[in-house]
Amino acid sequence: MMFDQLLKQNEEMLKSMQSMMNLDAFEKAMKPMTDLLELQRSMLESLAEEQTQLSTEMMADALEEARAVCQCESMPELMEVHKKFLQKYQEKMAELAKKQASSWTQVSEETLNLVKKNTEEMAKSFKK
Repeated sequence: MMFDQLLKQNEEMLKSMQSMMNLDAFEKAMKPMTDLLELQRSMLESLAEEQTQLSTEMMADALEEARAVCQCESMPELMEVHKKFLQKYQEKMAELAKKQASSWTQVSEETLNLVKKNTEEMAKSFKK
């Protein structure tokens, strides 16, 4: 219900913006929004790629560990194999978290810049 209301408000806002400006000015005003959506889409794609690659690597590591465990002849040896596997896992997860945090920071900064630029452009177009 609230979502419908929000959509209606957005539509009305767009209509009033369209009537205030000509089509060219309207498209110019909407460009930052489309840029922002494109930015978010490409970031989500790269995050998905990174996660897929990590999943594949983890499967390979798990198989490698299973093979090594089968060749173990003592409990301490088995524990050592498992410890190495867990260390590798933690390093990969930390690396992914670091990559994703920097991606989010970059997108946040670019979003702020787009919003700022858009606000300035719109202010100019309404002053005319």
